[in-house]
Amino acid sequence: MRPPAPPTAQSAPRPAPRAFNQLALGSYNEKLVIESIREAGTLSRVEIAASTGLTPQAVSRITRNLLTSGLIVQDEGRSAGAGKPRIPLRLRPDAGYAVGIHLDPWMITAVAVDLCGQVVARRRMPLEAPRDPDWCLAQMAALAREAAAEVPDAGPVLGYGAALPGPLDRRAGVLLDPPLFEGWDRVDVGAKLSARLGSPVVVEKDATAAAIGERWLGAAERAEDFVYLYLGAGAGSGAFLNGDVHRGATGNAGELGELCAPRPRAAGDDDVPRSAEECAPISTTLARVRAAGLPVPRGEDAYPWVCARAAEGDPAVREVVDGVARVLARGAAGLVGLFDTELLIVGGPAVLPGVRARYLDVITAAVNTFPLAHHVRTVRVAPSHLGEEAAAVGAASSVFHATFTPSLKAGRRARN
Repeated sequence: MRPPAPPTAQSAPRPAPRAFNQLALGSYNEKLVIESIREAGTLSRVEIAASTGLTPQAVSRITRNLLTSGLIVQDEGRSAGAGKPRIPLRLRPDAGYAVGIHLDPWMITAVAVDLCGQVVARRRMPLEAPRDPDWCLAQMAALAREAAAEVPDAGPVLGYGAALPGPLDRRAGVLLDPPLFEGWDRVDVGAKLSARLGSPVVVEKDATAAAIGERWLGAAERAEDFVYLYLGAGAGSGAFLNGDVHRGATGNAGELGELCAPRPRAAGDDDVPRSAEECAPISTTLARVRAAGLPVPRGEDAYPWVCARAAEGDPAVREVVDGVARVLARGAAGLVGLFDTELLIVGGPAVLPGVRARYLDVITAAVNTFPLAHHVRTVRVAPSHLGEEAAAVGAASSVFHATFTPSLKAGRRARN
């Protein structure tokens, strides 16, 4: 193995966001403190000042306000040598909750999540056949209300998030004829859900929502830039780049499609290039295992059954799983080459425990072999913290992200 290159201006770690003590003394600095505590788990006031660049006076004022509002709490002091013990501060889990809803071709999932990412309630409804939009939206709203009703001690629900398959117009909250959703062209999901729930709804592409959830729940482990490879009914990706979620101009960044093809595919009759069929990993795996003659059950137990057979070492099933994983790994290598990240998260409903190790092994080999720059970086491939409910938990986390994450993007005004 080649020795690592010495640090350069290009390879130096990205500095943490620094505070603007004079130019942005309002919500940005408060969010910066919350973000620092969230990533570390607990921090003293001295540590907050060191990590954010805020003055001790500013940290004292902000933490006093956050304690008064109930967003953070103090733990017992810890000794730091001579002088007064440092008092750790942490987020209060029950200070706020969010509800996330995920619409999948075969399942509607709703979860309620506390401020520290713990799922406190969940609801699931299998979809046995394609359903019309109005019926699905009614069920999504009903499941979301049920999850919200189970929040402990009727805690405050800060908002609702919806994770949807692409393509979509995120700014308008409109779903744009996604694959496997017949009759869903230009459905105004955001506005219709908002009307049913009586609350604004944050709309995200499912893979982007999963990336946001990973960032929020992963804390310090996910503080660096990363790409999230989301595998479920379809395959897509979300990304955190330069410290913030990357959505693209319309919210559709991260489509995998032709990145997975081993060579350019022929156009169809309408002259539109076709994506690799492995970009629908669950249905492709089930179809190939059935074609191999195995007695795959029907319904929502089918894919878990296949994954269990793979874990048991069934050679026919493992051959199918490996074949699908190899094609998706080419797409993962393309993403790593495109974004030049050193962390790739793999998750979603297709990555159940029985096949997780196979996916991780195949993808790790690809992303550290195929890209041209593989000699100068080692990409770490890690399983998602979120499990098969990644998109739903991510949808809930998108509410926290929008509420508490510091950003200096256009539209924010500094307060003197």
